[in-house]
Amino acid sequence: MKVSAHRAFALLKELAYERVSCSEAEKKAAQRLLEVAQSTGCEAHIEEFSVKCGRVHQAKLVVTAPYRKEYECTGYERALSTPEGGLDAEFYYAENVLPAHLTNVKGKIVMVNGRLGRKVYEKLQKAGVAAILTFDGTTLDRRGETDCDIRKLRETLTDDFGQAVALHLRTADAAEIVRRGATQMHIELSAEDYEGVSQNVCAVIEGSEKPEEIISFGAHYDSVYFSTGVYDNMSGSVILMELLRYFAEHKPARTLKFNWYGSEEQGLLGSKAWVKAHEDELEKHVLMINVDVAAPILGQNAAPVLATDKVVGYVDAMMREAGIPCDVRLDIYSSDCIPFADKGVPAINLCRFGAGGANYIHDRRDNLKSNYIDAKALDITLQQALLLSQRVANAAVFPVEKTISDEIRKKVDEYLFKQKDKK
Repeated sequence: MKVSAHRAFALLKELAYERVSCSEAEKKAAQRLLEVAQSTGCEAHIEEFSVKCGRVHQAKLVVTAPYRKEYECTGYERALSTPEGGLDAEFYYAENVLPAHLTNVKGKIVMVNGRLGRKVYEKLQKAGVAAILTFDGTTLDRRGETDCDIRKLRETLTDDFGQAVALHLRTADAAEIVRRGATQMHIELSAEDYEGVSQNVCAVIEGSEKPEEIISFGAHYDSVYFSTGVYDNMSGSVILMELLRYFAEHKPARTLKFNWYGSEEQGLLGSKAWVKAHEDELEKHVLMINVDVAAPILGQNAAPVLATDKVVGYVDAMMREAGIPCDVRLDIYSSDCIPFADKGVPAINLCRFGAGGANYIHDRRDNLKSNYIDAKALDITLQQALLLSQRVANAAVFPVEKTISDEIRKKVDEYLFKQKDKK
């Protein structure tokens, strides 16, 4: 049996709908992936895990001085609710939150640039802000063609610095608020926390010669709000399914474990849960191969490697030998490879990034109607994945040393905010 990009793309089309963490749609997609995996004759099952979730009932933002206007906004999931009747306070635009900004934020509704990262959140919480505003998009966005993003206060923020009142705006509205000199605001946020359930879909093929050596394959199947996630990352999920089909008929020398992770978009929660649940077997894992984003017609191939320079050389030589152009480099990648590297398992990511103007991610344009992905382009990464997996699964001597370089280990620690433990 050969792998088929056409068959993979047909499955992608079937699952081209919004699949947000802990939603019924995510569960539906997991069940379908399970059915397809089981149809290959392989042992496959679902492993559930708990996720800290939030539900927003109401979010409102009104500038009250020196003019009055209500702006569309969304509340952060897992944010604090405002007091009954809302919150009235001074408004301050803190830009990139430099020390001079922090002298003016106490007790105010504060707007900042960019995503709400850990360092900025810590500064604002310690400075005693009344509420936090963020924004995204561009000042040129057409309102009917874009969405006001829905975001979440992740545990990496709240566990150490507590919860906050937090709202999100469109960039065009944020610009108008600053341009018109807003000084006072009224905001309302009604929200609740709850424990959600997400799923990992897991399949295994036992090795015929060296079953004690395990190669782990991963791809996440969830999406963000407003996105069908066909590029990010149903493309990687269907590539993994083709590899499962192939090895179900061509038995590998080593044991292969295939995992389709849920809730990756919420902070790699699926792979973190899987690694925690299977920590006692990780000493047998010799490599993790992760596929996250593929199929853009206009784009370029990349393979970030979380291991050593020797592994970079091995993968680069393999791609060159096969005539596959691929930027292989020693670096981390914000995906499900991280929890494995954190536990000392080397990881290789296979990605095809869209070129500028032909790359839609984390918004409503990541869909089939955008016509920027197709089966032919999907086959590029599928063939890379098949080549790499065939070689390592059946190598006489495993070619990847189980070592993580100091450079990569440091980057992984920084990504997981482990540096906080060294204060």
